[in-house]
Amino acid sequence: MRKRYTTGRLIFRMADPAFARMTVEFFSENRELFEKCEERRPEEFFLPEFQEIWLDIQREKAKKGEWYSFYLFEKGKPHKVVGTLSLSQIQYGSLCSGVIGYRIDRLRQGEGLGTEAVREGTRIGFEELRLHRMEADVMPENLASLRVLEKCGYEKEGYFREYLKINGKWEDHIHMAVIRTEERTKKQEIAVVNQSKIAII
Repeated sequence: MRKRYTTGRLIFRMADPAFARMTVEFFSENRELFEKCEERRPEEFFLPEFQEIWLDIQREKAKKGEWYSFYLFEKGKPHKVVGTLSLSQIQYGSLCSGVIGYRIDRLRQGEGLGTEAVREGTRIGFEELRLHRMEADVMPENLASLRVLEKCGYEKEGYFREYLKINGKWEDHIHMAVIRTEERTKKQEIAVVNQSKIAII
């Protein structure tokens, strides 16, 4: 697993305590948006000191192969986090699967950055981590995220009632997944090439 990846428009950088002030800015500016689908964060979460510790924990988990957390930067803009991508709950053996998650800055949504990030994260999961399945759980009203996952080959596998408790309320989630196949790998390669062409144009 590398610490840095690039796609047509994005640079993926593994969690590093040096990002603390940038992640404070990212999470603070998007606080209201993220609280719609994540547990509300305590105030200390938005302090640089807390972020340094949190980023170091993420880095250590990556070293152990438990959880890979990337911060997304737009090419040519190395000091502004525009999103995150995570690969977690990684299991091998008979299950051989992982869970993908992502966030995109509220001002950059609708530009295809989420699709670009999920596509690359899925590629990493299949080609580098050698997983058989990639999964994601999304609240039903989050239509944009459902579309992103569908564009990246994920299909609905189930509907989990009251699956996660978010801000005091049990929320339903749609379970999405994609399975690694030779056909899908070829489609992924074509999509990556096309995305690169779009970025060049």
